[in-house]
Amino acid sequence: MGTEFIRALEHHRARAHSGPARLHPTPRLLMSWIHHDNMLEGEMFAPQEIQQALAGADGELDRYLHPLMDRIRRYAQTINTVCGLAAEGPSAVNLDNLKLINRMLNPDPADRGGLYRQTSPVHRDYYQRICPADKVTYHLRKIFEQIEAEGDSACDPVSFAAEIHHRLMGIYPFRKQPGTTARLFTNLLLLSHGYPPAIIPSNLRSEYYEALCCPEPADLARIFRVTVQGYLREQTPRTSQRPVLAQVGLT
Repeated sequence: MGTEFIRALEHHRARAHSGPARLHPTPRLLMSWIHHDNMLEGEMFAPQEIQQALAGADGELDRYLHPLMDRIRRYAQTINTVCGLAAEGPSAVNLDNLKLINRMLNPDPADRGGLYRQTSPVHRDYYQRICPADKVTYHLRKIFEQIEAEGDSACDPVSFAAEIHHRLMGIYPFRKQPGTTARLFTNLLLLSHGYPPAIIPSNLRSEYYEALCCPEPADLARIFRVTVQGYLREQTPRTSQRPVLAQVGLT
């Protein structure tokens, strides 16, 4: 996964820049993205449930399932927002949009969406080491300084995105949905530079959690590169989402 991988990435980028700048996720891509990304959190959204939510078919379901439909649609809306922001280019990769993503995922004021955590919780969804709560602002500032300095010139943009993701998960800025927020933001970084999203398949959940615990991002970069390489290998002009969709049997 060396020179040929980078060449394939740049070929994809050149094609993206020669056509519409914005990725418009199809319902099938949204189904796959929502399914896999939430499975990484240990949260099962079945393909049929996602399909019903995207179709607005709440009337066919018992009322107790309506909040689930709302959560799925909220996540789909956040994906579409990320894709829309990415069309603005690298300038969209900023702190305000990181907070916006978390706010969209957590609209209930009680969840403090977009606000930094105030404690360093022992019991949490992820088990990598995280910085003290009073250092969140400082470390976020350093991340955005790195993005500003290196984002446009990274020799391997996928590994760079993995490094940013690794650092962001070590900061763990938000108490609610920090992982989904970080992955959506990382994909904003990739998409804003014309690269494909890195949608980590759920069967790599254990490897993903273990990679976050490593002091260096090399293992996480390997996961990102394998994911994106599979996307690029199977991609064709007419079925650009096939490798991602195939992971949940939607093709």
